[in-house]
Amino acid sequence: MSIRYSFELFPPRDEASAARVQAAVDAFVGLAPEFVSVTFGAGGSSTHHSLAVLQRLLDGGQSPMAHLTCVGLEVHETARLVRQFLDAGITKFLALRGDEPKDPAHRPRTTLSSAAELVQLIERVEKERVPYAEVPLPGLRSVALAERRAAVEIAVAAFPNGHPGSGIHRSDVDALLAKQAAGATMAITQLFFDPYDYVRFVELARTKGVTIPIVPGIVIPTSLRRLVRSAELAGEGLPQVLADRLEQASPADAVRIGVDAAVAQIAALEEAEAPSVHLYTFNDHRPAVEVLTRLGALTPAA
Repeated sequence: MSIRYSFELFPPRDEASAARVQAAVDAFVGLAPEFVSVTFGAGGSSTHHSLAVLQRLLDGGQSPMAHLTCVGLEVHETARLVRQFLDAGITKFLALRGDEPKDPAHRPRTTLSSAAELVQLIERVEKERVPYAEVPLPGLRSVALAERRAAVEIAVAAFPNGHPGSGIHRSDVDALLAKQAAGATMAITQLFFDPYDYVRFVELARTKGVTIPIVPGIVIPTSLRRLVRSAELAGEGLPQVLADRLEQASPADAVRIGVDAAVAQIAALEEAEAPSVHLYTFNDHRPAVEVLTRLGALTPAA
């Protein structure tokens, strides 16, 4: 199998979860993913922990991707956060609008209102930094402008079955077009359970003018709880047959069922010529490694 792959992690909340994240980082460093994305809390609430995970990935030679959202921060605070990631060596971002705070009192006065604006801000902050490395010229009181730093890569979200607020006219596709126009270089879909949902969405997006790669986001449903929670977060209908099988299975059998489901879904997506797959790992690398091994993307020794 030639399909490429990437992973998602979220920063640890306590010592127990820190060990699990470290094990996942160690495992992914030994593989060859396109990138490993790292989430952080609304308003940058877990930025410190996110940076620590991102730095470990960088130290391991991986190409990490930092999540950013529009909510919870003033525009200048968001710009400072972008600069912080860039200065740490992060050049890949996932730009998300995020959910508005429920309490209006916690809503900043000047904040970005869309992912497209966040994409523009990331590019602006990068351009404002010195774009070239300066190298001394022997015998001269001057420097030469040498190799340009790597350009940022900005991913954005896509919704195979439509964003909850997109309506029947699929305004989410228009929003994806706006994000592309703002400078987005790829899209990663929210999770879905039917490969045809991805195929249909890609056809619709291409018809409307979206040209950037659209990467399917895949969840490995290793328990009924994970399946239900994932469906709720994505606003997706619950695949009832799979849910019934997981409900009746032992924990070990549930993992096998979830891996089987993910393997079948990714195999179908490969047939649909998906450019790569993005695996939502929930900080457990083992099912993801098993899925990729089963598909022939990894050797059994990995």
